[in-house]
Amino acid sequence: MAIEGTLQRRLYVGPEGTSAFDLFSNYRNALVQGGFDILFECVERACGSPNALLGKTVIYGPDRKLKNLKAQSEFALYIAGEEHYLAARSADGTRHIAVYVAQNQESSISGQAAGRAAVHIDLITSAALAEKMIDAAAMAKGITDEGHVALDNVYFDFGTATLTPEAKPAIAEMVKLLTENPGLKVYIVGHTDWVGDPATNQALSEQRAQAVVAALVQAGIAGERLGAAGMGLYAPRASNTTEAGRSLNRRVELVERAD
Repeated sequence: MAIEGTLQRRLYVGPEGTSAFDLFSNYRNALVQGGFDILFECVERACGSPNALLGKTVIYGPDRKLKNLKAQSEFALYIAGEEHYLAARSADGTRHIAVYVAQNQESSISGQAAGRAAVHIDLITSAALAEKMIDAAAMAKGITDEGHVALDNVYFDFGTATLTPEAKPAIAEMVKLLTENPGLKVYIVGHTDWVGDPATNQALSEQRAQAVVAALVQAGIAGERLGAAGMGLYAPRASNTTEAGRSLNRRVELVERAD
């Protein structure tokens, strides 16, 4: 199956004492709860070698020699066992994800990953999401007409408040909006779907709003013109019972400030 889109590739090292199985189960459960369909999954050698799954330039399997001892990401899973792998697709077909988890043995070769489980994630976002782009003019109109505007194209790493490279165009349009309207002050308000614990969603939505504020300040917008708030799952604009609705509810909004 050929997939076209933007690739995000991440490698994470799990906390001490967390097994590869537990780490993999957490990711799998989060994806299922988030409306993803599991397309394929396997355990141990039923998966083949890590090379066959993920490509020789990223994670080396036991049959490949090391090439660069300084690049930890290239061999963090070199001496590994208890392998788990899955491939999944979002219900709307715009995101495909591959998750590979393995338990590292105690070894100086594995660096910071020694003795811990590590996760390699490939996320492909299709071009369909690019159609949601709202430019500065549309943002200004939304704020003028309704006092707020929803932005669907501010993307974060899965379950985190880390902005992805795909969020840069939206941030740039926000900077343009605020630069062209020097008297405008706004709240950045984060929203989530209803998947997961409400308190966790509340905290995540605020953290994501703060991340956007930080990006705008870094781009030269005065911090006193901005505020951050999180609504969590409490202000949906669509039903959370479908993936399409949940996708609409995961958003950032600009809300005009009075002061």
